[in-house]
Amino acid sequence: MAEQQQESLHFLDYWRVIVARKEIVMAVALLVILAGVLVTYSMQKVYMASCVIKVEADRPDVKVFSPEMMRFDPLFLRTQFEIIQSGPVIEEVVRRLNLNEALGRAYGYYDSLGEESLEMTYKLMASRLKVQQYRDTNLIEIQIYMEEPKGTAPQMAAAIANEVAKVYRDLTIQRTRDTTERALEALYESLEEQRESVADAEQKVSDILNEYELTIVNSYAGTDSDLGKVSVTQLEAQRIKQHMEMEAKRTLLEKVNSLSLDDLLDAFPYLVADASLVNLVKEKRDAEVELKRLKDALGEKHPELIRVRATIDELASKIGDGLKGLKTGVAAEYERAKAQTDALEVMLEAAKASDRTQEGEGYLKYDLAKAKLLHQSRVLEALEMRYAQERIEMRIPRTTVETVEPAKPPNNRDQVRPKPVMNIILSVLVGISAGVALAYFVEYLDTSIKTIDDIEQYMQSTVLGVIPQKVKPLSDPTAEAAHAEAYRVLRTNVRFSKNAMGGKSICVTSASVGEGKSLTLFNLAYISAQLGDRVIIVDSDLHRPRQHKIMETTNRPGLANIVVGDATLDECIQHTAEKNLDFLPSGKLATGVHGLIASEKMREVVTELKERYDFVFFDSPPIIGVSDASLLTREVDGVLLVIQHRKYPRALSARAKDMVENFGGNLLGVVLNNINISRDYAYYYYHQNYYYYPHAKGDAEGDVETEKAEKA
Repeated sequence: MAEQQQESLHFLDYWRVIVARKEIVMAVALLVILAGVLVTYSMQKVYMASCVIKVEADRPDVKVFSPEMMRFDPLFLRTQFEIIQSGPVIEEVVRRLNLNEALGRAYGYYDSLGEESLEMTYKLMASRLKVQQYRDTNLIEIQIYMEEPKGTAPQMAAAIANEVAKVYRDLTIQRTRDTTERALEALYESLEEQRESVADAEQKVSDILNEYELTIVNSYAGTDSDLGKVSVTQLEAQRIKQHMEMEAKRTLLEKVNSLSLDDLLDAFPYLVADASLVNLVKEKRDAEVELKRLKDALGEKHPELIRVRATIDELASKIGDGLKGLKTGVAAEYERAKAQTDALEVMLEAAKASDRTQEGEGYLKYDLAKAKLLHQSRVLEALEMRYAQERIEMRIPRTTVETVEPAKPPNNRDQVRPKPVMNIILSVLVGISAGVALAYFVEYLDTSIKTIDDIEQYMQSTVLGVIPQKVKPLSDPTAEAAHAEAYRVLRTNVRFSKNAMGGKSICVTSASVGEGKSLTLFNLAYISAQLGDRVIIVDSDLHRPRQHKIMETTNRPGLANIVVGDATLDECIQHTAEKNLDFLPSGKLATGVHGLIASEKMREVVTELKERYDFVFFDSPPIIGVSDASLLTREVDGVLLVIQHRKYPRALSARAKDMVENFGGNLLGVVLNNINISRDYAYYYYHQNYYYYPHAKGDAEGDVETEKAEKA
């Protein structure tokens, strides 16, 4: 609970500074707001037009050949930002729209700069161009800010934004085309060089053929052969084929010879394709079937049965002859194949011998030259294909930059700068912030007494009263009745102060002039008189007396005359309209008044006044700079130190308090004067509530006085 209260007090301290310095806060805020309004309405209106474009990587709209892999370039859009804002784009826009003259005359530098005006236009355009990307897209917004020429700035901004997009697109296409053409030129040069290399390789092959008189009979699938090699290859292939055929004939012959006629009759269709023999076998089997049928139907002697049997015998004889002929034919085929195989082997050996004699250095050189020619030809073929592809793709349209949303002229009321409402709001915020900051800075520099805590902390003294501002003498009919309450509280606190000890003579002083001690003394005495005390005011400020002016009476004779013996006490005391209040003016002498306070006569006056009155209030000069105040504080029972709120440094007030104590004075406490209730009301009422009741609780006299004060 205590911690929460402490935090709230800290907040109130901050708020107190703001309230106390509210004039500074309000003045600074008003100045900043006024400056913001004046600057806002004096600024030129700036209009913004934007064009949205879509930017893609360079590739044909239609892929003619194999598609390429899509690669993500994180720097692509950032690079395009810089290209859009680059010098070539800006210069081309200026040239196309003739902006040098239009903007130069609008801004007033066209005639004065002459040829340098173009450079100025480039810089102006660069400062008016802004580019930004739509997040996670390929969309780029081109913004143009223009305030001149007046009246046509919105249209000019839109035209420039659209032209920037067109120029960027045209330059991108042209740059891509130029790059491709340069690449094609380099590729064509390489192609021509490769053609020359192929021609040289072909000539080298021809020279080797002529030099070694080689005869090439075929060239297929990258292989060449001379006549000798072709013969050996062909003979080798024929020999292998013939040898396989001979082996097959031999196997067939051995198989046929190993079978009997009956077994051969069953197997020959699978061994030898003989259609006539097959037909004979078929006819014989049909006749045998017919014979079996006739046996069942006819007798053994039947002519038809005899005829069929004769047919079967005849067919069997023919089949036997056919099988013998088959064996003879298979043997003959084997002998023929064997003879051909032997002949091919003889020819192959002869061809190999001939080839070995012809093969040598010429053919090896030919193979090397031919391999080099083949390599060069393949490179040439690849270059020709690549060149043809690039030529075709170069003619395919490319849409690398596309205008998604063209710029439109903004409305004349839709300026981007200034924003009156926003500027005024910012001016208010900045003004209040600056005012508060200045208030805290001034408060930091201000070392005067500002609060009751300052007195208690730096002076180690008690505050007996807090007096508000604009207080008049309470004898004045126009004085506010509420102000009297502050002096009632002060009277009560003085009467029952622990340092008073029943004293009757009280000196009211201050650290310096102008702190309100004289008025404070008068009103305190006036209130005491009203509450029934017999009171006398002694104007002991012999240098600058003030009490006679407050009471609007004469200043002579007075205290100075009594001390020097020119008048008696009774002759100098003046009675006022308030029955319990008397006044002893300061008096006036022709000679100086220095040292009068320290005289023995002054002590006698103080003693006699204390016997006659309940309270004797001495209006003392400021204690710093005048010795009379220091001397007077020793003669009285108590001293009240009046400090004006927020006027003098607290070190000065602390010095005054120390002087009172050092000269042997009894300091009753401090009166904090001239409090601005509207700003420091919390401290004022806090003091009234805190100090109103007497300190000596249980004191019967204190209770009586409190009751009197409350009734008053």
